Amino acid sequence: MIIKENKYHNCLLFASVMLILIPPALISGPFLPDLFIVLISLIFLLILNKHNQLSILKSHFFRLFIAFYIYLILTSVLSDNFYDSIKPSLTYVRFGLFSLAVLFILKNKKDFVRHFYLVMCLTLVILIFDGYFQFITGKNIFGFRDHLRPDRLSGLFFDELILGSYLGKILPIFCTFYILNKKYSNKYYIFILILLIYILIFLSGERSAFFTTTLYLIMITPFLLGIKKTTILFIFIGMIFTVLISTNKNIKSRYVDQMLMHTFQQTKNSSTFMPDHIGLFASAIDIFKKNIIVGGGVKTFRINCKNTVNEKLTKLKVSIPNIVFCNTHPHNYYLQLLAETGLVGFLFVFVIFIKLLFNYIKQIYNLIKNNKNIKSEYVTILSGLIIYIWPLTTTGSFFNNWICSVLFLQIGIYLYIIENETQN
Repeated sequence: MIIKENKYHNCLLFASVMLILIPPALISGPFLPDLFIVLISLIFLLILNKHNQLSILKSHFFRLFIAFYIYLILTSVLSDNFYDSIKPSLTYVRFGLFSLAVLFILKNKKDFVRHFYLVMCLTLVILIFDGYFQFITGKNIFGFRDHLRPDRLSGLFFDELILGSYLGKILPIFCTFYILNKKYSNKYYIFILILLIYILIFLSGERSAFFTTTLYLIMITPFLLGIKKTTILFIFIGMIFTVLISTNKNIKSRYVDQMLMHTFQQTKNSSTFMPDHIGLFASAIDIFKKNIIVGGGVKTFRINCKNTVNEKLTKLKVSIPNIVFCNTHPHNYYLQLLAETGLVGFLFVFVIFIKLLFNYIKQIYNLIKNNKNIKSEYVTILSGLIIYIWPLTTTGSFFNNWICSVLFLQIGIYLYIIENETQN
């Protein structure tokens, strides 16, 4: 049975509309974007099957993803917490399919790039307006006021303090689509928008998001403005942040006083690095040592960390009485991968990170050599992926639905960019 052409277009249109709505849907939490991802993936498989295009599933990316997916299932089968681990492992396949669906929609749906970009612009403008409104008035546009954390901004995320994290994670996608839509965009308006996003991430008080966004902008700006203009720009931005820190006690508390306190805690006999997270890091390493090859199983850190009692952790408890050894995840992707998927799972992701970093270094070499063939959209999405899996920062859970939604959306865009580059 061959699917009718108009039905094919209706299916593709429905999938593309859901994909366009993912950036604003992420504001509502993980449910809606995850629902969209499942539906997009199912529609994608239906279209491939009806048009005998299943060969796309033989791509290098999907083969690598399936190898990782099978390995995740293996870690769950071998885990002492099989029932807690097997569900997130089995359902993880939707993210690989989603990346291919993003690639497919970008290639086949006319005007998708422009429509996606316009929805992103609207979403970011609303978030920016609300964020600065909350900074000035103390409450968001719906009247929500966070009395517990006056040094943080939540915006339209209400009691979830992830405004800066959202903006930092979505920024590489926005920058990439801006370049793909240059003929529809005013570069000065976009520059102002990016600057407002960057300052708002700073004002949100999310130090990790601010650090990774700063690193991201440092990575891409030389390719967009040149090295000289980049240096001048960051000197100017540095002056803005200096003024903000000097004149606002909440910002000074968050970025100076608390950063020093949360980075080094002085005790009678020694100083402890990252006291808020050192217990979780130590637990992850302890779990990894117990099962070096395959780890404890996907999403089992929250269970296994309850049993991480040893002499080293006891000594830490003595020097830092309020130390925490257990949580849903260890707040670092790579330590989580070591604890839950062992050395093999860790190497899957770390080798990809090194490969992406190597690709970026090649672009730096081309920039220095004044190579005219540099594709700005490739650099913006490549840098975004590098920063997304950057190892030297605190993070959420690697297997969190919300985090995976953005990560595999970026991967789908990256696949589209490199495919276009190869064809051209």
